[in-house]
Amino acid sequence: MATKGPKNNISVKRRLLFSSLMLLIPLIFFALLELLLRVIGYGSDFPLVNKDRFFGKEKYVVNRQVAQRYFSLPKSLVPEASEEMFDVNKQPNRLRIFCLGGSTTAGFPYEINATFPFQLQFRLREELMGHWAEVVNLGISAVNSYTVLDLLPEVLELEPDALIIYMGHNEFYGAYGAGSTQFISNNRKLTLLYLKLKRLRFVQLLQNVISGIRGRVASSEKTDDVRSIMELMAGDQAIPLNSQTYKTAYQNYEANLIEIIQKARKKNVPVILSTLVCNLKDQKPFVSQFASSLDEVTKKRFSAKLLEGTALQAGENHQAAIDIFDQIIALDSTVADVYFHRATSHLSLGDSLAAYQDFSKARDLDQLRFRAPAVFNEIIRRVAKNQDIPLLDMEKVFRTASAGGIPGKSLFHEHLHPRFDGYRLMAQAFLEALRTVQIINPPAPIGWKKNLLSDAQIQDVIRSFRKHNAGVTPLDLEFGEYQMYFLIHRWPFKEMPVSVETYPPYHSETTKTLAIEHLRQGTYWDAAHYKMADHYIQQKQFSKAHKEFRAVYYAFHENPVPITKIADLYLTEENYTLAKTWYTKALKLTPESPHLISKMGSLYVFNNQFDKGVENLVKVLAIDSTLSNFSDDQKANFFYLLGVSYANLKKWPQAYKTLDQALAVKPGFPPAQQLKVDIGNHLSKATKDIH
Repeated sequence: MATKGPKNNISVKRRLLFSSLMLLIPLIFFALLELLLRVIGYGSDFPLVNKDRFFGKEKYVVNRQVAQRYFSLPKSLVPEASEEMFDVNKQPNRLRIFCLGGSTTAGFPYEINATFPFQLQFRLREELMGHWAEVVNLGISAVNSYTVLDLLPEVLELEPDALIIYMGHNEFYGAYGAGSTQFISNNRKLTLLYLKLKRLRFVQLLQNVISGIRGRVASSEKTDDVRSIMELMAGDQAIPLNSQTYKTAYQNYEANLIEIIQKARKKNVPVILSTLVCNLKDQKPFVSQFASSLDEVTKKRFSAKLLEGTALQAGENHQAAIDIFDQIIALDSTVADVYFHRATSHLSLGDSLAAYQDFSKARDLDQLRFRAPAVFNEIIRRVAKNQDIPLLDMEKVFRTASAGGIPGKSLFHEHLHPRFDGYRLMAQAFLEALRTVQIINPPAPIGWKKNLLSDAQIQDVIRSFRKHNAGVTPLDLEFGEYQMYFLIHRWPFKEMPVSVETYPPYHSETTKTLAIEHLRQGTYWDAAHYKMADHYIQQKQFSKAHKEFRAVYYAFHENPVPITKIADLYLTEENYTLAKTWYTKALKLTPESPHLISKMGSLYVFNNQFDKGVENLVKVLAIDSTLSNFSDDQKANFFYLLGVSYANLKKWPQAYKTLDQALAVKPGFPPAQQLKVDIGNHLSKATKDIH
């Protein structure tokens, strides 16, 4: 008889319960860790906007740090969003448009008023009747369609009337791009899931620990790392045309773009897409390589042929050079530099069409992919058509505005970022597109059209885009030139040792000094404009000073400071009518400001309206009887002007009293002393005349 083994007392149910508990333990641990980290305030959701009060109103303020969501870089290198501001309580007659994209949308290398969203806003405000436009710039450098898709739910909660989307150049090297150092997966769903997980505090903790370890390793290996964000983000620096990485980038871009449009449509928010533009004529490919299938001997032979062709080109023997380039292309059609040089020769011979085709091919074959290849504009056109949404063909606009139909350095700083003329050309084109699709009270939905803007409309855009500058001054252009100077002397451009001292001022030594203060020392943008205006005032160049003040006013129209400075300048020029207009504007924003009421009272005195002068100056004393916020000079002048008013109204006791107050604040104050003498002489003479 066989003996029985030990009885298994663990039932199937208990086994399942035990297994479930084992699985739950790590989940409970992470849940408790997440709760603890949130309680102690670790990490952040990095919301798109925060609420704050400015100029007496509750405002949404775009969070400058929102891009911390997307980058595993030292904080000093993470790009910042523009601190845009708009009302929490949207008014019925307010048109609110959000612009989404990367550094071109952000306006690099410029700030605030030289960007295309601001330029568009300025034009819309002049265009609209009975409406007020808010064009909110949500462009962030080094981000791509993943970021836009991730931000979109928050954007759609902010009551947009339309979205303008200009993106595509960063799909390879932007955050989570297929060639980026922060690449997650070819599978876009996994990447989008990762973006959601990054909002968890324990994931942020883990990421910070890993980043800290990497930082310590990097610092131990290299202490002089001054690489730009372009270099830090570019992981795969040679991506051949139609390689797997290349395909991953454009496939994920198309899927993200479709999802963005569909999410906006569910919220009934119109979307306007734009094709992409870049410098074709004046940007040599960054990385040009022969086909990997060629042996070294053949590559050397082709390299020699290429040198022979460029030598002929340098000697203006362009047809012979083209023949050499043709020979290389017949055997290896993958070399970007060959197409670029052939394009240059075609252009020199007057064949703009052949030149355009070769410049485009050179861009597409450039393996360092900071410029989106042609396939991205094909995707944009296809998606716009299939999703039935308006498409602005910005590529056609820029070609029409460029000599020979080939965009180059007249509109671009380097490979990608427009000059100010390029940005305001974009703004004018978007204005015409918004007008065409009737974004304000459209009679019917307007979707995709093969040519949203007619040739005549494009010509009108090109004729009129320089008409407005939205307050941009040489100082703003200096800011851009200064930033661009350091960019183009670093990788991937020809690297050269440059410094503040070697930077040649774009406009003047004064604008250079203010650019250095602003961009290196962190002074505020508006403060730089005020300093520039003060410089012009000292030189008696009042019209230029007005432009600096107005630049700030256009950017911050609810801020009474620039309005007051404009009024003060008109007062200095003795233009009392315009001074009164601008002081009135300022007082509407801060009606209880003692300084503004005092200035208005002074203006009435200068204009011989002494009763109104007294009315305003006495009101100041009712608000602040000790003039606690006034300097001694301001107090003395205040009482003196009040004395002048009383004297002209023949209220002698009040005149003497206020003049004595002026002298008490500033003993020996000459105007007050002289007026007391004049009053005494007048009264003495009047007494003699009576007798």
